[in-house]
Amino acid sequence: MSISRKIVASAAALTLATGLVACSSDEGDSENGTTVVEETATETATATETAGAEDGAEGEDGAEGAEGAAGAGAAAGAEGDTTEIATADGETAMVPNDLAAAIDKYADPAWGEPASIEETANGWIVSYDGEHYVTWNENTGGAPIWGEIANEWINGNHAETLGFPLEAETPLPSESGWIQEFEHGTIEWTRGDNGEFGPIVNQH
Repeated sequence: MSISRKIVASAAALTLATGLVACSSDEGDSENGTTVVEETATETATATETAGAEDGAEGEDGAEGAEGAAGAGAAAGAEGDTTEIATADGETAMVPNDLAAAIDKYADPAWGEPASIEETANGWIVSYDGEHYVTWNENTGGAPIWGEIANEWINGNHAETLGFPLEAETPLPSESGWIQEFEHGTIEWTRGDNGEFGPIVNQH
């Protein structure tokens, strides 16, 4: 009777131990499964972030390339808007195409090559020997200026107040001198009551 009880107790103990092993194995598998799932999710997220970063880098590279192409196009356009002009000293200057056209239109061949070409805050002034000039800005489209009216305009710093010439000087109706129109006024070179010539500057 005692032996039977021991055998039954041993069998029960064996069954319980087997159950515990099985539970332990199941828990281990569950933990391993969770770990695998978590690692897989992490790898997926990492791969997604990496792909997004690469796409962003490619997008930035594309934007930089587009900006570079636009800048190159603008530079090429700027170069295409200028003309090379030779000066009397053998040098050359790049000037706007419209200024080059004004030179062709207003400069007398007898004046020779330009002595100097100057870009000012208000426009361009091309100087020739004999007090002859061709001026240009975007508002006027160009005009010649010479002689005493030119001297008064340049030496009196009237480019700031009167602007640039609109056209060549013309004789006064009284035949007492000449007048030239500017953006913001006129300059006359006329004979006064004393018989001497002098400038009359009118700003408007």
